Amino acid sequence: MNISLKKRTLLVLLSGLTATFTLAQQQPLPEWQSQYAVGLNKLAPHTYVWPYANASDIEKPGGYEQSPFYMSLNGKWKFHWVKNPDNRPKDFYQPSYYTGGWADINVPGNWERQGYGTAIYVNETYEFDDKMFNFKKNPPLVPYAENEVGSYRRTFKVPADWKGRRVVLCCEGVISFYYVWVNGKLLGYNQGSKTAAEWDITDVLNEGENVVALEVYRWSSGAYLECQDMWRLSGIERDVYLYSTPKQYIADYKLNASLEKEKYKDGIFGLEVTVEGHSAISGATSIAYTLKDANGKAVLQDAIRIKSRGLSNFITFDEKNIPDVKAWSAEHPHLYTLILELKDEQGKVTELTGCEVGFRTSEIKDGRFCINGVPVLVKGTNRHEHSQLGRTVSKELMELDIKLMKQHNINMVRNSHYPTHPYWYQLCDRYGLYMIDEANIESHGMGYGPASLAKDSTWLTAHMDRTHRMYERSKNHPAIVIWSLGNEAGNGINFERTYDWLKSVEKTRPVQYERAELNYNTDIYCRMYRSVDDIKAYVKEKDIYRPFILCEYLHAMGNSCGGLKEYWDVFENNPMAQGGCVWDWVDQTFREIDKNGKWYWTYGGDYGPEGIPSFGNFCCNGLVGANREPHPHLLEVKKVYQNIKVTLANQKNLTIRVKNWYDFSNLNEYVLNWNVTADNGKILAEGTKTVDCAPHATVDVTLGAVKLPNTVREAYLNISWTRREASSMIDKDWEVAYDQFVFAGNKNYTGYRPHKAGETTFTVDKQTGALTSLNLNGKELLATPLTLSLYRPATDNDNRDKNGARLWRDAGLDCLTQKVVSLKESKTSTTARVEILNAKTQRVGIADFVYSLDRNGALKVHTTFQPDTTIVKSMARLGLTFRVSNAYDQVSYLGRGDNETYIDRNQSGKIGVYQTTPERMFHYYVAPQSTGNRTDVRWVKLGDTSGEGIFVESDRAFQFSIIPFSDVLLEKARHINELERDGLLTVHLDAEQAGVGTATCGPGVLPQYLVPLKKQSFEFTLYPVK
Repeated sequence: MNISLKKRTLLVLLSGLTATFTLAQQQPLPEWQSQYAVGLNKLAPHTYVWPYANASDIEKPGGYEQSPFYMSLNGKWKFHWVKNPDNRPKDFYQPSYYTGGWADINVPGNWERQGYGTAIYVNETYEFDDKMFNFKKNPPLVPYAENEVGSYRRTFKVPADWKGRRVVLCCEGVISFYYVWVNGKLLGYNQGSKTAAEWDITDVLNEGENVVALEVYRWSSGAYLECQDMWRLSGIERDVYLYSTPKQYIADYKLNASLEKEKYKDGIFGLEVTVEGHSAISGATSIAYTLKDANGKAVLQDAIRIKSRGLSNFITFDEKNIPDVKAWSAEHPHLYTLILELKDEQGKVTELTGCEVGFRTSEIKDGRFCINGVPVLVKGTNRHEHSQLGRTVSKELMELDIKLMKQHNINMVRNSHYPTHPYWYQLCDRYGLYMIDEANIESHGMGYGPASLAKDSTWLTAHMDRTHRMYERSKNHPAIVIWSLGNEAGNGINFERTYDWLKSVEKTRPVQYERAELNYNTDIYCRMYRSVDDIKAYVKEKDIYRPFILCEYLHAMGNSCGGLKEYWDVFENNPMAQGGCVWDWVDQTFREIDKNGKWYWTYGGDYGPEGIPSFGNFCCNGLVGANREPHPHLLEVKKVYQNIKVTLANQKNLTIRVKNWYDFSNLNEYVLNWNVTADNGKILAEGTKTVDCAPHATVDVTLGAVKLPNTVREAYLNISWTRREASSMIDKDWEVAYDQFVFAGNKNYTGYRPHKAGETTFTVDKQTGALTSLNLNGKELLATPLTLSLYRPATDNDNRDKNGARLWRDAGLDCLTQKVVSLKESKTSTTARVEILNAKTQRVGIADFVYSLDRNGALKVHTTFQPDTTIVKSMARLGLTFRVSNAYDQVSYLGRGDNETYIDRNQSGKIGVYQTTPERMFHYYVAPQSTGNRTDVRWVKLGDTSGEGIFVESDRAFQFSIIPFSDVLLEKARHINELERDGLLTVHLDAEQAGVGTATCGPGVLPQYLVPLKKQSFEFTLYPVK
């Protein structure tokens, strides 16, 4: 078994004595200015020991709230806010204090989101280390004059049936430092905002009305360890509640629910319990446990007599085996229920508690990260707690988070960068999501050098307190498979000690820390934002004994996540490279309404006075928006993360080769749905199959030959896998994986093209060589000239990519004009040689346009472009652009969709015929930027409701977008409420367009996805239609 609870409790007491002794030497600093003052009179950290009235509630996430011995103090509190400590009400905690003039505030909820103070977003710096606050970082000191204080009060009455019982006050999360009183008596204080602090309030309660008061400071020495990439907010941000236990009670317990490590079939169950009590003459005489399976059947039971009543009892039950236990994994989260009971001499239950139990192992085995003995690939994401309320997240939102993650093939979540709400852990246990639980430690603003707090031993108490509390509260959750020491806080003695302590109490789960790199105090090489080449180099090294798992990668800021496939080509072919966690899950933005009634998302710098510390929109890097609406790149993550991969083994009889990448699931849990669809959308053949394929196995499946008609230029074999039955937040028939294969048909078939619609004329400007008119039966189809396009409104990544927007703007590609060098006209064609000039009239290249009108009224535009590489070092795109009336808002196309795709992010697009609108094609990223692209397009039609418009095809697959705003406005706007429609649609037809990459924090666009700087020709044919 692990080190005993008694030894661990002694370690905590010794740490507390050290802190108290040193604190005495540091006076007269207030506690909130001392790194040693991690808490006063707090109960020792422990697993959640909620008292239940009914054992059935143990099986329900959040079921503890149904207990008659639980009382929520959430809701309206009286609140008073001041800008600095000197102005705070000094004795507001006294029951007699009059709060009639105070406002109400919602608890939980950050006060900046309720009208007090200013929400500040910064990334890697301390928000108070700024001239605005006239302060330079100087740990442990924080600004005094600008340190806001919030005073909270509310009343409560203890239920009558709690009389004679012990009562505990729990504050789940308060930032940054607070004192707490009940009925005017100081209970203590706490810093460390992401783990619970508890006080025994039994002896200070009144029989009638009671008053609880908190004095909360925005900043404290603890803020130096909470420099995470997030909004810096204040106040009570998690639940406040009371719970009641008997005078003799279960104070803590620790499970060992693992598997034997030979065959990983039989379960091993061990249990350590701490019983404490106030009375030596009455109370419980025995402690018993029952372990029940999912059907309610008891599979294990045991009881031990308590040796002494009224004293601390450390009880260890003998380990027992369970043959053929149902193991827990993210794929099959089988749970048992532990019921723990204290009983008196008559056998009456005096206390009931427990938790859900999952049998699993998590270990590094032969240099690989394994669950239940099986090497697994981490298909993960990072998750901050974020909502419209700030960092207060409702249960409903947590449930939506895990449902979306499960639906999109995510199997791991890193709690970045702190322990999260306890309900989240219960959801992950129940529905199956591996977790990396991370200590609430990030001192990024101090850097990684000599000034790093990791190297300053005076901060060891604070580091240890946060690590200790993280571990003790969550040690029994099967979903936690890795512990993390913290994030971006340098490395040194403090992290060596926290690692040593964790390894002394945790014998199975790996411990990781990114800044340890390859030092001893990490079991996983978990560097962030490494490139594909970096990973390849690592796995080629000799004598490596740690897996490479990226703790952060694929920075999902704005229009992003290009190059994911290349990462997974490495992960799936190199055993020591085992995946990673995307940064990150949710945009940290807030929805606001402007003075004109238009809504928009806010980011750093949008609140407070000019010059407020800010890192701009760097908080907008989620796979989903703050409202949990998926961004387009979430579909790419789902596709690349999918656990079933198909290749085409034989086209003649349609034999596919199926690889099962699931670790614990047979493919007979899913239905194989297939069809062959023509390029006109007609289904030529279809069927379903059940495939028996064990985890990690490969099997061939023959679907049967399909003959293509002569009226088909192309056909597509579509393979889709859906859930046979609902499971773990995934509904029946939900598609979990798909693949597509393209079959060539009759390339000479032209029946898909529109017929001649009438009299077509065109006009080419003699000065610019641009197409200025395309006229059908006297009606103009173009609203602006058709011109060469080499630029796109910059994405967030473009603005940081070494091959991106800086080079484009330096070359002037964002403001081009055309000047004719020579022009030749005939009745049905025009040829123009054109200089492409930037705003400085520098020539960025030469373009040759050939416009030719055929007898069917189709206008062929053949373009050859030679860039001047002395000026042009990179291009966003190579294509044509024009604008049309917004009446042409009916869009159909044959291409890779229905979602937004780019050349380095198009695995998720299925080729097919789609109908859409420019509004649907436009994705509202928080900061407006290039969007709406479609790749591998064969043809596109844009028309009005009567069918009039333009049909476009090319001699090769192309890219296109149609959006309801101008490129100029899209480039200029900072927020989506600044986008104004002008009655026109912007059309781009591209032969080439660069990928999107992840350059905001990570690799830029890979070389193969850049636009080649060479002479190229391309051709589009425009068919006026009606």
